[in-house]
Amino acid sequence: MKKLLFVFTVLLILNSCLSFKSGLIIPANQTFLLGEFNDKNYSAELINKSNLTVIVKAVDKSFGEQTQSFALVPEEKTKVYISKEETVYFENENGTEVKVDVILSKGVEGMRYINNK
Repeated sequence: MKKLLFVFTVLLILNSCLSFKSGLIIPANQTFLLGEFNDKNYSAELINKSNLTVIVKAVDKSFGEQTQSFALVPEEKTKVYISKEETVYFENENGTEVKVDVILSKGVEGMRYINNK
């Protein structure tokens, strides 16, 4: 019984280490950058918890060209795959803050907010 409990505990710890979940709040008229200094490919499950649309864009770090883009509509859930060569931009062009749950497949370096132009 002790061995079974030990194995279950180890599996639970490993499972919790495999993904990183965050409730991302993006202030009105701001953009959140994710993965600016990241050097590994990763995936992200996105869930728009607000009643407003968020624009999600992936931009090539070297050339500044947009590689992917879509509108994450209210209550939508989607999964994206991000290359180590991309930075993700979560653009909130609304007059109020929005919340997006982000579940990452691994830790990602480089996060910050910028004002929309």
